[in-house]
Amino acid sequence: MGRVFQVLGLSGLLVTSLLSTQSFATEDAEGDSSAHDTKADTHHNTEEPKAAEQPAPLIEPSATTMTAPAAAVAPPSAEVPPPAKPKFGDLSISGYFRGAFGASNEKGRMTCFALSNPAGLVSKWRLGNECEVWSETHFTMVTYAGDDGVTASVHVMPTVYIPTTHIGYSPAGAVNSPLQFTTSTGAVLYFPNLYVDIKGIPWLFGGTAWAGTRYYKRESIYISDFFYWNPSGVGAGIEDISLGQIVPALEGMRLSYGAFAVDGEPAAPTDTTSPQLPSQTDFGIRSDVQLRGIHPWQTGELQLGFQYIANYSNDPATSGGWGATLQFVQLVLGGDNKLAFQYGRGGGTGFGTLARFYYPDFSLRHDPSESRIRIVEVLTIQPIDWLGGQFAGMYQYDNNFLGNPGLKATWYSVGGRVAVAFARHAKLLGEAGYDHATRSTTEQYLAKVTGAIALTSNRGFLSRPELRLFYTWAVWNKAAATATVDSGRLYTDTYPNLLSGSIFGVQAETWY
Repeated sequence: MGRVFQVLGLSGLLVTSLLSTQSFATEDAEGDSSAHDTKADTHHNTEEPKAAEQPAPLIEPSATTMTAPAAAVAPPSAEVPPPAKPKFGDLSISGYFRGAFGASNEKGRMTCFALSNPAGLVSKWRLGNECEVWSETHFTMVTYAGDDGVTASVHVMPTVYIPTTHIGYSPAGAVNSPLQFTTSTGAVLYFPNLYVDIKGIPWLFGGTAWAGTRYYKRESIYISDFFYWNPSGVGAGIEDISLGQIVPALEGMRLSYGAFAVDGEPAAPTDTTSPQLPSQTDFGIRSDVQLRGIHPWQTGELQLGFQYIANYSNDPATSGGWGATLQFVQLVLGGDNKLAFQYGRGGGTGFGTLARFYYPDFSLRHDPSESRIRIVEVLTIQPIDWLGGQFAGMYQYDNNFLGNPGLKATWYSVGGRVAVAFARHAKLLGEAGYDHATRSTTEQYLAKVTGAIALTSNRGFLSRPELRLFYTWAVWNKAAATATVDSGRLYTDTYPNLLSGSIFGVQAETWY
């Protein structure tokens, strides 16, 4: 364990010598602790980019504020009533929804394009390229409100996912999925947020204690629905301890610690009726430490994260690992720029794609020799009220990929979306994205372009709801088609020799 603290200390030293930035539009509707929990599964949904914790703007003193006459009497200010104290039974609701339907240019159902990634990392340039219905409704209810300001809440978020795949549609939205190859895919019901928290305890210095399963401090590229830093899972911890309350010189810094359960990979079933469950003897604890709110200047914030997976299994084939994240966020052009660096080894090469079984991106079945380097750049802007956009780039390099000695894998992705509001409630949207993956001698690529017109609530890039009418065109190579290039397998199976295709349809998206 001493070595772990040495590694953490060395990473901290390394990290604090680098640049930094601050956060403004973390995609949420989730449960990243700095906002309400809602949305997101790398496979299916997203989060609302939240206007999170922007530092107060600099106000230069004017001549009047600097030299007010001594005799001047300030006008009486209107009294602002203090905010109402939480009370038992108070209920707040937030959430996310998206849904679409459409068709292919080759006739038949709409299908959606993405490269197949054997590591389970799912990313797609999502405008006009999401075939499912996805809904998250996050309920937060106060269950205790003490006279001393301590409050406790329970968080429940039913999440309904109705897939549209090669199997078909689900016209009834059934919760119990029918058998495969029948007339509909049915719907799936999840509870990714189901936890209790307590806040306001004085000796926690502003921190919030929690336990359960939850979305936790997630960071994503909204336009590609890729959660590059997502330590969500089943666990417990104390988040956002204000270090400034302990040491005034550390004002603004927030320390968080969470411990999460880790499984092995789901095993193959022993018979046709058995579910694919991980071995009961596979178990580990993932410790997640984050320090945020380091402001080298007012509009920039440095955020540090470290994860260590301790293996507690009796199978010699399992192992732990560690990983580190450094992110700098800078407010710019009415939005922000995020630059993240990530490095991991063994089980720490997973940084959090959502999935079953305690998020197996953190599985104990990674080989200790595996390593991953990832660099993410995300720029979100709103320079004027009618023009906004997001632009992103990502590079990832894996050594000894999936435990295969000497196998190298690279993945880079670049794209952007622009929104032009030609009227208060109408926008033109354009998005282009390109993904390229190389593993050994196999090389895949996929390029996609979408144009859309949208009815919307307001002019902003992130104003929702949006009702969109879209057209999407994509092109790929043969290796991508062979590995599965579309969710409905129209171009993978029915038209395997086609290396381009298009879809069109309507989509709704909102968060609240």
